[in-house]
Amino acid sequence: MNKILQFYGKYWLVRCIWWLGIVIPSIPFILVSLGLLLLMHWPKNYQDVVNIDVNLDAEYLTFSAHGVKDSAASWSDELQLVYEQIQPLTSSDIHTQHISFGWQPYSDSVFNCSVDGKKIGYAVGEKVAQLPNLNAVHLVGHSCGSFVIYGMCTALKEIRPAMRVHTTYLDPVSVYSGVFWDYGIEYFGSCADFSDAYIDTQDTVPGSNQALHHGVTFDVTQTRISNHLDFAPHAWPTLFYVNALKKQQVPIHYNSFDVMGVTYQKNTLNKWTLSY
Repeated sequence: MNKILQFYGKYWLVRCIWWLGIVIPSIPFILVSLGLLLLMHWPKNYQDVVNIDVNLDAEYLTFSAHGVKDSAASWSDELQLVYEQIQPLTSSDIHTQHISFGWQPYSDSVFNCSVDGKKIGYAVGEKVAQLPNLNAVHLVGHSCGSFVIYGMCTALKEIRPAMRVHTTYLDPVSVYSGVFWDYGIEYFGSCADFSDAYIDTQDTVPGSNQALHHGVTFDVTQTRISNHLDFAPHAWPTLFYVNALKKQQVPIHYNSFDVMGVTYQKNTLNKWTLSY
């Protein structure tokens, strides 16, 4: 290191090259990057989407959040209708609420959706945590909507640690704040009592084709291929999950890791073996 410093101090041409070729050109990049990060994390008022109707009598709640540049109509609305249909078969004696959550316009920005989604989810979680009779929730998120349910889970566990939280991630986006590329892979599922994920490994969205570090991750790629289904890899897990839920082939209602541990290994990529 001393030799390098001596060489740098001895030759003015080296110093000129260093400043003109590296230091000065990097300043605009650093300033722009800092400005973008500041813009992403600048406080916002999310009340226009956070102000959702909740049932004060609810004991069990299901909640789903769509992804970037998407809407609840594409799959989330149908998912919640399926929950309503199968609920009487499993827990007709409890009060339930089923919420298909739309979070436009904040979900429309690929650049901001992770930060906005996490903050929005946390705010919704704070509201849901106030329901006096609520004992358990099942949160489902697709793509950038995964940050919404992660934020919800975080808030719920901070406020009501005893609440049972089940999170389901469908082709989740991993990149947070444009900088932390493995954030979702490392943290999704970490705050839940039970977490499962469904991915298509042919998807090229960062983090959407890898096993999460917490919970059980299922690879449903071959189900799409073997059935010759013409769906984009990033959208396929949502359609898969809705149909698998109709057949009650996926874990729902108060499940724990112990239930799945007999057949599937946590924190690894599991091939989907059930019928579709």
